[in-house]
Amino acid sequence: MKEVFKNVYHVGDSGCSVFMVDTQSEEGLVLIDCGMSLGMIKRIKKLGLNPMDIKHCILTHMHIDHIAICSDLKQFNSKVNFYAHDLDADAIEEEGHDRETVASWYSIKYKPIKLSKRFREDEILHLGKYDFECIHTPGHTPGSISILIEIEGKKILFGQDLHGPIIPGISNFTDYQNSLRKLLNLNADILCEGHFGIYSPADSVRQYIKGYIEGDS
Repeated sequence: MKEVFKNVYHVGDSGCSVFMVDTQSEEGLVLIDCGMSLGMIKRIKKLGLNPMDIKHCILTHMHIDHIAICSDLKQFNSKVNFYAHDLDADAIEEEGHDRETVASWYSIKYKPIKLSKRFREDEILHLGKYDFECIHTPGHTPGSISILIEIEGKKILFGQDLHGPIIPGISNFTDYQNSLRKLLNLNADILCEGHFGIYSPADSVRQYIKGYIEGDS
C-alpha cells in the first residue's frame, strides 16, 4: 500500500492490483477495480483514509479477479457507485456468466451488483478535482476500459491487463492490438498496470506498451 503520485494510491494486490484516487472533494475516494479482498480495501485506514469515503468504483472489465468483492463492498458501504462499459455490464449485473467472468478459474461464485452507469462510448467522469477519462479499449474483453487522469501536468494511465491474455471465445486479438496503439498515443507519464506493477517515466510506459504490440517489441 503506497502513494503512486499525489492523491493516487496503490491499495494492494488481491487477484489484481487495486488503485485509488482521492478527489479531495465531496466526491470522496475513487477505486479503480476492487479485486478480491474487502479486508485489503479497509486497510486504507493506514494511509489516513476512511473506507466509508469510497463513493465510486470504476471497473475496467468483467473478470472475477477485478470485480469479485463488488457486492461485499456495496454491503459494507452503500454509498459506492459502480461503473463499467456496456459490453461487459451484463456479466457484472447478472448471474450465469461464469464463462465470461472466468469465475470458474478461481472456484468463486460471483454475486452480481447493479451499475450506476454503463459506458457506451468513451466518457469523462468529472469527480472533484479530476476528470476521469474512461477510454474503451476492447481486446482482452469486449468492454475493457482504461482510465486516464491528469494531476499537476502528469498523465496517469490505469491500464489494467494491458498484458492480456487473449482468451479464446472472449478476447479479440485485433481489437487488443488497436487498443494498445490507442493507449500508446496518449503519451502517459505513469502507467498503473493490473498485474505487473507501476511504470514511469513516459519512456518506460511506452516501452512496456510497445512490448505487447505485434511487430513493435
